[in-house]
Amino acid sequence: MEKAKFKYSAQEGILELEGSEEFVSKHFESLTDLIRIISRHVVVEQHQHANARETSEAVINASVSSEAKEEKNSQTSQTVADVQKEGIAQYPNYFSEINGNLKIVSNIPGTSVKSKMTNAAILFCYGSKLLGDEMVASKDIRVVCEEHGCLDSPNFSKVFSDRTTFLSDGVKGGNKNIKLTFQGEKKARELLESAQS
Repeated sequence: MEKAKFKYSAQEGILELEGSEEFVSKHFESLTDLIRIISRHVVVEQHQHANARETSEAVINASVSSEAKEEKNSQTSQTVADVQKEGIAQYPNYFSEINGNLKIVSNIPGTSVKSKMTNAAILFCYGSKLLGDEMVASKDIRVVCEEHGCLDSPNFSKVFSDRTTFLSDGVKGGNKNIKLTFQGEKKARELLESAQS
């Protein structure tokens, strides 16, 4: 059995897989999307090899005014916002941002009310993640289901019982915060890709 190894470093954060070729290949496929997302949000700086360079850089950084730092933070925030908007821009037939709120602007796929509710939750959570919101309030997903005419109120909370797709926190019977698992994100991409083809 051949051994394989995969190593990734987002500025020495390092993610390393080692094992049989089958093991590494299987996990590499599931991690590529995660690595892409991390790479978009991590600014990797060049390592400085000479101490003199590091010292002069520290002096320069110390002399930067607070106004310049605020401007840099503002530019960084703008860049992150652009990346997030670019995320939903990949799916203009599905997502739109209206008055700062994510909207699903296409029909929700599914053959039953339950499958449509589930798909609405998956798509809304994924779109929210593309906008930078990892967690989504279940009440917001409920509104999406109402807007698309696929809300089955007595069974709404059962949609989130699938732990392979959703992670949730909150009180039973109360408002919960919902997040997609990696498997849930994969389902969202499959739904979006099938709609585009």
